[in-house]
Amino acid sequence: MAMLEVKNLSISFGGLKAVDDFNVMIEKGQLYGLIGPNGAGKTTLINILIGILPASGGVIYLDGENTVQMGGRYFDQIGYMPQYPQFYANFTVQEFLDYMCQVKGVANAKESIDSALVFVNLEENRSKRIGALSGGMRQRLGIAQAILNDPKLLVLDEPTAGLDPGERIRFRNLISRLAKGRIILLATHIVSDVEYIAKEILLLRRGTLVMQGTPQELEQSIQGKVWEVSVNEADMALMVDTYCVSNIKQQDGSYLLRIVDDGKPLRGAKPVSPNLDDLFLHTFFQPSEGQP
Repeated sequence: MAMLEVKNLSISFGGLKAVDDFNVMIEKGQLYGLIGPNGAGKTTLINILIGILPASGGVIYLDGENTVQMGGRYFDQIGYMPQYPQFYANFTVQEFLDYMCQVKGVANAKESIDSALVFVNLEENRSKRIGALSGGMRQRLGIAQAILNDPKLLVLDEPTAGLDPGERIRFRNLISRLAKGRIILLATHIVSDVEYIAKEILLLRRGTLVMQGTPQELEQSIQGKVWEVSVNEADMALMVDTYCVSNIKQQDGSYLLRIVDDGKPLRGAKPVSPNLDDLFLHTFFQPSEGQP
C-alpha cells in the first residue's frame, strides 16, 4: 500500500484555485520529484501537505490514516526543509540542532544530532557559528534539522536554490541516500535535481497535476517532438521567435538549434532523442500558449 495518498486536494485564494483536484499515490522508500515553473503551485501544495495551510477540499492519508484526524501524530512523522531555511546566525550548529530537537520533541536528542551531523558531513563543524557556514553547508544543516525526528515523510522545497554546480551534485547524492525507509517529495523547477534520482516525476501546472511517470516514461511521451536543425543567423533569429528552442550551438558560421515542437519545423530538421528539459519546455513553455 502506498505510504502517502492524496485525494482531490484543492485550495483557493480569492476565487483563484492555487491547487486544483490534485491526486497522487506515492510509495515508501522512493523519491518523487515535483516539477513546475515558478508560480505553478508547488509551495502551496507543500504547505498543505505539511499542515501550514488547510485545504479547501480533499483528503491526505498517511499509511491509510486521515492526516487531519491524526493531528500531532502526523506532524511527528514529517521532516521539512523550506526553500530558504532561516537560521540564527549567532547559533552554533550544535546549538541550533539542540533547539530544533526541543521544538520537535525529539527524546534522544544527542544520538539524533550526532547521527544527523555524520550523515550530512558536518560533525567537525558542530561548534562553528551558522553565520560562518558556506551556502552548501547551510543547506546540509537544513537537511540535518529535517531528519532529526527520523521522519516517514521528508518534504524538500527547492533544496538546491543558490548552490553552485558542485554543491548541487553533492546535495543531490545526499538526498538520494535518504529515501531508504521513507518517502521523499522534492519540489523544484530545476530538472537535473531529480532527473537521475526520482522514481517518478509529477508535473504541476497552475495547481493541476498534468503528467506523472518515471523519467523514461515522460521522455518517451514526447518522442518525435524534438528536433535539431542547422540554420544561418537570419533564420536562427526567426526560429527563436517562432519555436520553442531549447539550445543553440554555434558551429562553423551556422547555428545548430534544438527545437521542441509537435511538427517538423524545417525540411532539414532531424528528430533526436528527448530529455527531461525538452519535456519541461514542451509542457510549460510552448510559444502559442504563453507563460505557464
